[in-house]
Amino acid sequence: FEISSNAHVITAQVGDRLKIQCSAPTNAEDYEYSIIYAVSSEEYQHCYLGANPHRVGACDSPTTQQSLSIVFRQFSPTPGGLEFQPGQTYYFITTSNGRSDGIDRRRGGLCETNKMKLKFDILPEGDHIIRPNPKFAARTYEDTTPVMYIIHTDDSSESDEDSATSSAFLLAAISVFLMHLL
Repeated sequence: FEISSNAHVITAQVGDRLKIQCSAPTNAEDYEYSIIYAVSSEEYQHCYLGANPHRVGACDSPTTQQSLSIVFRQFSPTPGGLEFQPGQTYYFITTSNGRSDGIDRRRGGLCETNKMKLKFDILPEGDHIIRPNPKFAARTYEDTTPVMYIIHTDDSSESDEDSATSSAFLLAAISVFLMHLL
């Protein structure tokens, strides 16, 4: 991460997808263990976890390449899932220190030493970022529930689990849209 006042700020819109790639070690001793949390502005500024941080995911397996995927949606298909409202700002940090015995730290850690924190500004409704060849596109219709359309590509790197999750989400999104029309 670059250390500057705005390097940790990412502008996103509902429908964008973020993939956080965990470190790929050359050996197990070099692996960087971390847990990513969604936190408040105060926790973000001071690199600590309050009473109820929302765990986003973890990089905790030095033997397999891991990544965390986040879709910026207004409505989560899973209970307790992250939801992102247009015009709002969201904060992610890790307070882990990078070692397996320090993965559960609640203060400082890589957030403080390596500035491992991200701030997401979700664009207000009506504002859009034009992206070439989007894998995901969000569409909102007047007087209806926003629906996420998943555009599948022939990407051999996508696992069967990702494909199953995407298919389940697509069915749930279509169901929500159809229920709203009735």
